Amino acid sequence: MIRRLCKHGSLIVGLVLLVLLLGTSYVNTHFFKEDIGKISQEDYYNKKPLPPSWEHPFGTSTGGIDMFDATLGQTMTTLKFALVVTGGRMLISMVLGLLYGLLYRRLKWLDVFIEGFHFVPTTLLAFLLLYSMRLMDFNLFMGDPDFRWTMTTWILIGVGIPSLSQLIGKETFLAMQQEFIQGARVLGGRHLHILVKHVIPSVRGKFLLIFSGQMIAVLTLMMHVSILGFYIPGWTAFIGSNYYELMLSPWIIFFPVLMLTLLIVSLTLVTNGVRTLFDGDYMRRRSSFLSGDRGVRNHSTKNISY
Repeated sequence: MIRRLCKHGSLIVGLVLLVLLLGTSYVNTHFFKEDIGKISQEDYYNKKPLPPSWEHPFGTSTGGIDMFDATLGQTMTTLKFALVVTGGRMLISMVLGLLYGLLYRRLKWLDVFIEGFHFVPTTLLAFLLLYSMRLMDFNLFMGDPDFRWTMTTWILIGVGIPSLSQLIGKETFLAMQQEFIQGARVLGGRHLHILVKHVIPSVRGKFLLIFSGQMIAVLTLMMHVSILGFYIPGWTAFIGSNYYELMLSPWIIFFPVLMLTLLIVSLTLVTNGVRTLFDGDYMRRRSSFLSGDRGVRNHSTKNISY
């Protein structure tokens, strides 16, 4: 297994980059971060943002806060929130998707409604739901942080469930068409037995791939929602609350954007590595499809009738 991992350069590079980001954040936060204490309102307005210098390589924000320390200190907050949202999406969508795949022939009419979510931007849908919550009870939504973060988390989870459930359902349906699963059904295997013993083991690699892709989508959604005024904890809150500084003090959002970009790049590399690891003929099938060669076929690419 380790030899197979070492052969996939993108997976190794992505994991190394991810470890470096997390390691740098941990070491700086616990050993080198400057403790400036609580900033008074007077200091906040008197200490203007300073551009990058030898003392502050990434500059300071309003109040004299070092952007290097402040951004690295929010690494785990960003990842925790993204993991909670991604994990919530995956758990709910896996249950719904597996049921959808098992009963696909009866429920495929739902595709007509689910397809609509592919054409509505997720950011717009999340913004409308969050804005509606704020309109219904502004004082409760803005005055109670626990309620606000709970509702924000559930809304970000909910907007991705329909499309993700459909994807998992179709992967499950395709797995059900495998010859060995058809054979298990002929031998008298029940739905639950086939699902646990055959379907889930055959698609678990796909679930890992989907999870990694969802992490990227959630991080992007967090940034978009924060820019629209609903600040998500972590780097995206820096970007959303200071985007107006782009023309005045661009260094304030440069480092948070850089860190978010590196995180997304590392997850993209890991996703590509996982895809290659669990689906070795992916690149061969893609190049064959682009070149118009229909001679290369795979039984997992059977068409689904909508």
